[in-house]
Amino acid sequence: MSQGCIFCQIARKEKQAYLVYEDEKCMAFLDAYPVTEGHTLVIPKEHYENIYEIPEDNLAHVIKICKKIALDYQHIFQTIGLNIIQSNGIAAKQTVFHFHIHLVPRYEQDGLTLFRHHFPRRENDLLTVYNKILNFQKKLK
Repeated sequence: MSQGCIFCQIARKEKQAYLVYEDEKCMAFLDAYPVTEGHTLVIPKEHYENIYEIPEDNLAHVIKICKKIALDYQHIFQTIGLNIIQSNGIAAKQTVFHFHIHLVPRYEQDGLTLFRHHFPRRENDLLTVYNKILNFQKKLK
């Protein structure tokens, strides 16, 4: 655990949070600055800065708990959808450098707009990216 990390402090029960789930490996609590009703963060109790650091078994457990909470929230809040958001690094707007997943319940006319980008699609750009990925995967074999 990291001493200065607010999520580690919550995991150690040094900082207050509205816990909605906890087990030996992870916990979930309401986001302090929710964008919709029920906006929840799911974190591993151990400190991992991002997706690149978290071991796969811990990641799988966190995702399993995300699904459990998502199913519960369908009944509790009568949601019509859910955004699952996980950011890594400053460029991706990560602000707390402890791996976490946002569960953002969605409601009819909630006013939240995500991923409304209207960039031109160029087929040759897609092909270039696709070939980079294939070439990397071939090197791994």
